[in-house]
Amino acid sequence: MSDGREDVLRRVLEAEAAKVEVRPDALAVIRARTARRGRWLPFGAIALTAATATAATLVVVALGGSPAPDRTAPDPGAVTAPATTPAPATSAPETSAPAVPPPSRSSASSGTSTASLAVYYVGDDGGKPRLYREFHRLPAGDGSPAAKVRAAVTEMLTQESADDPDYASAWPAGVRVEDVSIAGSAATVHLSAAPPDDLAGQQLVWTVAAVLGGDPRVRLVVGDRPAGTLRKAPALDTLASLWLIGPGHGATVARTFEVHAAGAVFEATARLTVRAGRTVVTEKTITLSAGAPARGEARITLTLAPGTYVLELYALSAADGSVQHLDDHTVTVR
Repeated sequence: MSDGREDVLRRVLEAEAAKVEVRPDALAVIRARTARRGRWLPFGAIALTAATATAATLVVVALGGSPAPDRTAPDPGAVTAPATTPAPATSAPETSAPAVPPPSRSSASSGTSTASLAVYYVGDDGGKPRLYREFHRLPAGDGSPAAKVRAAVTEMLTQESADDPDYASAWPAGVRVEDVSIAGSAATVHLSAAPPDDLAGQQLVWTVAAVLGGDPRVRLVVGDRPAGTLRKAPALDTLASLWLIGPGHGATVARTFEVHAAGAVFEATARLTVRAGRTVVTEKTITLSAGAPARGEARITLTLAPGTYVLELYALSAADGSVQHLDDHTVTVR
């Protein structure tokens, strides 16, 4: 841009990234986890240069550390479910309806309440392992905060529980939640094993924070021994740059439905492409409520004929026009 704002922002972010120690196997780990699901980004894998790898590394928290929470962006946690807004009336014979969430992979017990809970997973954001969020309707015991945390963390630990096959858990199979207790702004989570790495720790603390709100302290207990305290790392360094919040992957929607997008991108500008097979049905520019480094949101209404579509949310590079930060969901319009 002629005012140089993009260059200034890039220099600031590169300066911060230069302070981070690169974990050399980060991309290999997330690529291995998602590759086994049989699907990768349709635009292909992106090679990492040394500078890109440095900028891509998550700022993570050692189990004993407590970095200051990010104060430059609105809190993406503390949200219990995607909001639904009635769509404007159209000439279509079918009226608007909110997205129908796919069935949860957890089975509800008789007599327990259910809740729509945010669960964080790991996905590839242009070669960077980042956290993505889904909402799952889960059995929540007595409906207390402790019961909701237990339900959300149990779902997070369950292998292949994500609706979107591009997402995975950073935790190994077999880790169990043994107990959860809440005291003020702190949660104590008893697990059968410690997080295998810092990324898994961040997946846990962001999932807990989505239930409790804010930046709670998450005290870990493994077996009968304390294993440290986690806090959220800054959103800009931890969360994916763009989320397609709704409709969720696999959802069935009415002909007129709402698309809910969120993220932190340059000049708050994202693109939405709707495809039916290889055919581009529509393309729209989306302006989020805030630009990077803050996280903004936007909602737009689409009307489509019945069928199966892929919704692609992404940003375009100001340097070369390439696609960046792609998040895509397949939905069925009835």
